[in-house]
Amino acid sequence: MFQEIEELLSGGLVDLQKSANQPKTDRVLKSTRIEQAIFDDLHAEAEALAECEQSGGEKLKTFDSLVNDIFQSVYTLNPKYVEETELSALSKQFNRSILDSLMADETYPAVKSVCEGKELPALSATEEFSEQLLDNLDALLDKATGGKGKADAIDKMQRDKENLLEKLRELLEKREYTPEPERDGIEKKIIHTANRVQAKTEQMELFEKLMENNLRQNRGAIRECVANAAEAALGKARETQNTLLAWGDGDTQMQKNELNTEVLKRCAGSAKLRYIAQFLGRYKQMLNSKRLAGYTYGRGEKYDIEYGNTISRTLTSDLALLADASLLPLFVRKYRDKGLKQYRRREPEYKGKGDIIVCLDESGSTFGENSAYGMAIAMVLYELCKMNGTSFALVHFASQTKTYIFPKDMQIPGSVVMECAETFLDGGTNFDNPLQEACRLVLSEDFEKSDVVFITDGVCAVSPEILDVFQQMKSGTGAKLTGILLDKGNCMDFTLRQFADTVYRTSELLQEQIVENLIEERL
Repeated sequence: MFQEIEELLSGGLVDLQKSANQPKTDRVLKSTRIEQAIFDDLHAEAEALAECEQSGGEKLKTFDSLVNDIFQSVYTLNPKYVEETELSALSKQFNRSILDSLMADETYPAVKSVCEGKELPALSATEEFSEQLLDNLDALLDKATGGKGKADAIDKMQRDKENLLEKLRELLEKREYTPEPERDGIEKKIIHTANRVQAKTEQMELFEKLMENNLRQNRGAIRECVANAAEAALGKARETQNTLLAWGDGDTQMQKNELNTEVLKRCAGSAKLRYIAQFLGRYKQMLNSKRLAGYTYGRGEKYDIEYGNTISRTLTSDLALLADASLLPLFVRKYRDKGLKQYRRREPEYKGKGDIIVCLDESGSTFGENSAYGMAIAMVLYELCKMNGTSFALVHFASQTKTYIFPKDMQIPGSVVMECAETFLDGGTNFDNPLQEACRLVLSEDFEKSDVVFITDGVCAVSPEILDVFQQMKSGTGAKLTGILLDKGNCMDFTLRQFADTVYRTSELLQEQIVENLIEERL
């Protein structure tokens, strides 16, 4: 403690003001300007997150900064910590302990793989983690303080210390303008204030040590709480990812835009669309990867050197001639004579598959996984038709039928596609109606070289007349029918064998393997 003004002015004052001059932040992780702008933009319309922050802020002053750091930890490629000396006391002890536990959790790499660089999945993970954290915040704060007061007390101490330092600065300025004989009273106030600053500093250090020890002692319980929150965040992020892959704009960054926002709002109110997305999101990823692989493997890759004048494929050894003005005439002559060395490429080849008609069984027995899986197959085949520039039709059938037609030369609104996916007829099973509808579509002018995919989970008799008409149609048009039997181990393929050229059974092949075969046959 300071006794004399000389003691304070000779060096003690510098020590007191040293920490005050260092700017403090509640943010534990660094953000670039663009990353912060992305979070602010997402946050502006995230009502649930704002409500969570408001509730959390009533218990923990730094809760909003913790939410921002959670987003940063899952979104950015390489999270970087702010220097400890720059952190506020509360964030240094509590917020960092939560983030350390999150990034050390075994679920964290999986969350990162879904959220890294993807705006909307990262926001969903942040919302879910923050809500889980809020539910357990009282218990966590109690563990941090050992039940001895509120964690925010350390923040109040820091504010009190800053106020005292400001008062000390004002007194020192006043002393400079006070005549020497009258300084005694002011100097006593200066010493008293400096001692209060010193006492507040020691009080803060003791409280920080208390929190640090309590957090260390309760590390297991804190990590368990964070692990549960991370698991919930992973599930929510995957749901958002699958939803956007299934129904969104196809952008891998999954940015906030009008279409993606509308898709998430609609799917939030439709359990069926979310269920279908669990399958369809993965299958669209499979389709895209196979489309890219089909182009790069054996088609379109560099495999030899030839002579020509295609600048985009010219070797750098010849392009280097442009760097020297004296060699420019040589380059022009080579270009004119098609004598530039260039890569030879295998060009893309396309199989030119035709239109696709899907007949999807929506009898009551298919409700649930079979319905969602069947619709996911239909939607990924529709995506394939869009890639190939062909027409698509989906025939929903049970006791009755309902048909959606998506012509190749028409832009179909996403709302119509989602309406089609949400349709479920329910009722009994009737194969005659969908086979008749498939015949009508194949023979219509709107469909060429049609390929029929028939998805069902049951057994149903087909009338001889309908079966005969369908076989004649296949013979006359060259159309093929692929049957997919959702039999779950029961041998029920004898009905499909009457009119199908190929039958895939879920009792014999994995669901993804069936989809993979369908894609490869038509890509």
